[in-house]
Parts: sequence; C-alpha cells; structure tokens
Amino acid sequence: MLLKTRGIVLRVQKYSESSLIIKILTEERGVKTYIISGVRKAKAKVGAGIFQLMNVLDLVVYDKDTKSMQRIKEVRPHLVYKQIPFDVYKSSVGLFMIEVIQKTIKEEEIYPELFQYLYKVFSYLDQTDKNPYNLHLHFLLEYSGFLGFSPGGLATEEQKYFNLEEGSFTYSESMKHSLNEDESKLVSDLMHLSLYEAHTLQMDKIRRNSLLTNLLQFYKIHVDNFGIINSHQVLKEVFN
Repeated sequence: MLLKTRGIVLRVQKYSESSLIIKILTEERGVKTYIISGVRKAKAKVGAGIFQLMNVLDLVVYDKDTKSMQRIKEVRPHLVYKQIPFDVYKSSVGLFMIEVIQKTIKEEEIYPELFQYLYKVFSYLDQTDKNPYNLHLHFLLEYSGFLGFSPGGLATEEQKYFNLEEGSFTYSESMKHSLNEDESKLVSDLMHLSLYEAHTLQMDKIRRNSLLTNLLQFYKIHVDNFGIINSHQVLKEVFN
C-alpha cells in the first residue's frame, strides 16, 4: 500500500553507484528505512541534497510490514531551512540532537508526539533570532521524557542536588551521581522553562560544557549501549 507521511531525516548512507539508504522518523509509522535509486546521478529528477540530516520531507512511500526496507515513490521538502545550513551554531546544535536521536530511538515504536516535538524544535532552531546556546541542553531534558526517564521535581532548600541515577532532586550531594548545587539549580531552571525561553537562562561556557557532560552521563545511565556522542565536542568548540 501507499502511505503519505511527513518525515525527518535521521541517517543517510550511500548505496551502489547512485542510490541512498535513508533512515527517517515518519509521523505515521515511526522510524523506517528506505532505499531510493538514481538520486546521485547528475540529471536525477530528485537530487540527493533533499536528504540532508534534519530535513523535514513530505513523502509518499510503499508501506509493507513484511519488508525491513521500503521504497520512496515521491518526495518533496516540507520545511525549507533558511538559517540552519548557513549558521555554524545552529547547524551544530541540530546535528548534535540528530546524533542523540540516532543512538536512542527504537525502530519498532511509533512516535507521533515525538515527531511533532522535533518538528517544533527544528522549526524554532531555524527561525529564532535568539542565541541557541542552551537549546541542546533543554532538548536533552525534554527528549528524555519520550524515552521513559524524564527528570522530575524542583530544586528546593531541602532537596538541592539533582541525582542522575534517580532523575530527581535529593538532599545530599554525596550520593553517587549527584550534581553540585549550582548545576542542579540550572537543571531545575531548564526543566521549567519552555523551548522558547531556554535562551534566557544565563550560564558561562564552563558551566554549559560541564552541564552538557553531566546530561550525557544521565543518558548513559538510563539508555543501554548509549555509547559516545561525537558531536558534543564540536558543540564545545563552536560555543567556545
């Protein structure tokens, strides 16, 4: 059967002389793998450039439960980024988020709410005139909820320390995997700011880099085989 759906490009791999294998988070069917032929030819009707990471596409695809790899019948851009491709800060944030998604998303599940959330995040990243320096940190906290380990609570006088293992605020900094009071307050503040307010939280590059390292540790604790996120080093270099 044919299926119309929107999709966000998560991974692209060259295949044969002119084809691509593309992993896409679709709105209707979750993560699917597609093969499309001829797009790397000089006179291709649809060029390979449409399948850049993060791109949001309108798709008509063949959808068969019996096949692990499907084919794309029609494709066109749904959202054309005006800033991300030309802004090193925004593109670095976007690629970091894509790498985290690649390492955590499960292909057998359908995520319509996640698709809508990511669509909102990438749209905002492209359109905003506010600095994106905190956006990846806000994303890590929000996205964890879709994976089932969303942090909860609020930093208080009695419970000042965010514990990465518990995903909540505790009374003691000496507990294993607890952040210090300063970083715990930053986590608490970020958790209670909207996507559109994340830029208002003030922190210097040392705190931002340290918080990023700790939030990635949060993921390593809760996600099996999370591995190493290479793009976070790029983020640190760009924001420095």
